[in-house]
Amino acid sequence: MTEDDVFPALDLTNETFADLERRLGEEVQPFPDPAMASIRFRDLVRRDPGGSWVAEDEQGLAGCALALRREDVWGLSLLVVRPGLQSGGVGSELLRRAYDYGADARGKIILSSPDARAMRAYHRLGLDLHPAVLAKGEPRDVTAPADVRLGTPEDLPFTAEVDRHVRHGAHGDDILTQLEMGQTLLIAPGRGYAVHGNGSLRMLAAFEPDGARELLRAVFAAATGTVVVNFITAAQQWALDVCMEAKVDLQTGTGVVFLGGDVGPFSPYIPSGAFL
Repeated sequence: MTEDDVFPALDLTNETFADLERRLGEEVQPFPDPAMASIRFRDLVRRDPGGSWVAEDEQGLAGCALALRREDVWGLSLLVVRPGLQSGGVGSELLRRAYDYGADARGKIILSSPDARAMRAYHRLGLDLHPAVLAKGEPRDVTAPADVRLGTPEDLPFTAEVDRHVRHGAHGDDILTQLEMGQTLLIAPGRGYAVHGNGSLRMLAAFEPDGARELLRAVFAAATGTVVVNFITAAQQWALDVCMEAKVDLQTGTGVVFLGGDVGPFSPYIPSGAFL
């Protein structure tokens, strides 16, 4: 994949996920702002050329895979194949190349959609499946914690320290990419951090559950409407506590977490769908 493929790959991603939502009987979500969404694609192509692949045919891009590797933790950021070509081998070949980029990595992470074919493919990689729920709703009666503040790029060394504790590998400049995409960094000094934007929690990591609870309350308190928290596994009971107290509804059938190798305790942690 090259930077010339960024916007075609973004269009393909929107088309593919809209098709999945229709097949699952769900409402098709509005497409993200291409100027913001393309930043992720661009930065992954630049930082992880060995994990960035596209397949082409006479109609243009037929598929795209994006994988990243940070401090020897590998993650699959994206795998899409044009509707009508799925189950024809394109996705398997893209996944093989993206996985080869991290085949010898110490830890591996994939956040899967509820597509059954995708889950079968990731299971064949030998990764462990962790069922997850999604929280969605308008938080009620949430008070902003006094000790949580806005973060800046100067907080990256602290976020790296938290990451290495919770997932044995730092995100590094991927957090700067999220800030460039218009998202907000929150810091609970000495306890953890969270990234949120557009009504959704993008990532949260903390040294202990109480700090994680405070950060999630801060995200909810900053919301002006519906919030979304995805990929809450059984290991994240602290997140369920806060969702219940804020009367945010839980939903099943929204995706699962695949983990392999050494990814630390992976708790208290809510991973990012794009940056894992």
